[in-house]
Amino acid sequence: MHSYKLRARDDHNSVIEEIDFECLSIAGALDKAKAMVKAGHADLYEDGMPICSMELVAATGVWLVGKPRRAER
Repeated sequence: MHSYKLRARDDHNSVIEEIDFECLSIAGALDKAKAMVKAGHADLYEDGMPICSMELVAATGVWLVGKPRRAER
């Protein structure tokens, strides 16, 4: 099982929530992330490494999944 971190961001790109959870696969982690995050933007990490960025398309309820943001220092 892998450890995941979900960082929700506001419209100013500030982290507003961090959620730690475990899941068997990236696919399962994406499903959980989509259900947990309430903000329009989020970043997903697996075992401390950035996996992807996510953005909610409000009009459709669809999440756009993109490349990870640069690692924070």
